[in-house]
Formats: sequence, C-alpha cells, structure tokens
Amino acid sequence: MEPVITILVSAAVLLVILWAACRYRKFYKSEHFVCPNCGHCWKPPVRKLVFSVNAVEGKILRCPQCSEKVYVEPVPDKTAK
Repeated sequence: MEPVITILVSAAVLLVILWAACRYRKFYKSEHFVCPNCGHCWKPPVRKLVFSVNAVEGKILRCPQCSEKVYVEPVPDKTAK
C-alpha cells in the first residue's frame, strides 16, 4: 500500500509544479507589473516571482527603480495576443 501512496503523492506534486510552471510562462509572455509609486514597468526574475509574497490577485515585490516594497497586480502587455 505504501508504494501506491508514494506514487500518488509524487504525481500530485509533479502536477502542481507543472501547473505553476505554466502560470509563470503565461505571465512572462503576456503580463508585467507597474510600480504604484514611480510608475516603472518591469518583469521580475522568475526566482523573485516564485519566492515573493502572494497577496489577493497580485504580489508584494520591491520595485527595481525606486526600491520600495509595493503591492502590484499583473497588467496585460499591449503587444500580448
């Protein structure tokens, strides 16, 4: 019975990782963040995006322009299809 549970848990973890990878790929193809303080638009490195604090629909990130920690929601790119 234990090997079956191990396989099911491993499969569930793999599915979650694949889902997250697809979500981050979608973000990088079609969305960016805009700092509410200075208006700077940016796409954070994946590492920062993965390990940042999630809040409601957006993230809490440090703006690379003004260095303030701000709550930002994804904004669609104008060139996204």
